Amino acid sequence: MNNNLSKIQRLELDALKEIKVIAEKNDIKFFLRGGSVMGAVKYKGFIPWDDDMDIAVPRGQFEKLMEALKDDWSERFWLANYRKGDEIHAYFPRILVKENYRKQEALPANNHLGFSIIDILPLDGVPNTTIGRKWYKYHVMLLRGMGAVFTRDVKDTIVIHSKKKQFAIDLLGKLGVRHFYTQNKIYDKLDTVYRKNKLDGAKWVGTITGSLFDKEMFPVNYFGNGISIPFEDTEFLVPNRYDEYLKQLYGKNYATEEPEHKKSHIEVK
Repeated sequence: MNNNLSKIQRLELDALKEIKVIAEKNDIKFFLRGGSVMGAVKYKGFIPWDDDMDIAVPRGQFEKLMEALKDDWSERFWLANYRKGDEIHAYFPRILVKENYRKQEALPANNHLGFSIIDILPLDGVPNTTIGRKWYKYHVMLLRGMGAVFTRDVKDTIVIHSKKKQFAIDLLGKLGVRHFYTQNKIYDKLDTVYRKNKLDGAKWVGTITGSLFDKEMFPVNYFGNGISIPFEDTEFLVPNRYDEYLKQLYGKNYATEEPEHKKSHIEVK
């Protein structure tokens, strides 16, 4: 493994361990999400080429975690959140390495704020009906596209949109989204949409604000209460039905195949 990548992964694990301690003190539960679940299941740790981590936090507990992490909670890490006025250019909060430590350790930057290492997504209810989820998907798609207009020209941000999505974002930009909204106003609208479907009693849940978009809507029993499985030298919760969860996100052969493009958040474009 590349020495720098190994160093980054150790740092990410340290950050998530710190978050886990804070979460447990505040009776907050979180799940690994996406590729981090894949890593836990397939490799008992990091995917060998992965350079970030993702967690999903049930909405009510998500708000408690945001409160717990809003101040100076770590010597090496900090929480960037658009609600605090941070120019994060994302709806969901991210954990970043503090700049003095990043420079001291000669770590890369992957956005204009520095080095982002963990994404924290709320786990929300989504509509229970097929047609409801379809309308929900397109509503969220429009708002996310509008929000992405403001990120197109932000210096030092790694862009991972497909050509098709980038075309749609460029089109929304030409239609003058900037004249009617700020990016944070669009995120506020997204927040309202996400919160509308309560998690308590929901039959379907999701992290549709994530990179895999509408693939990230699941029957609630996929998550359940979660199960704790090994990840490197510790353990984290993953969805109860992690095999079905991963097949929905990455295909039925996720356990035996590797992707052709191994996505990086620090590669040079």
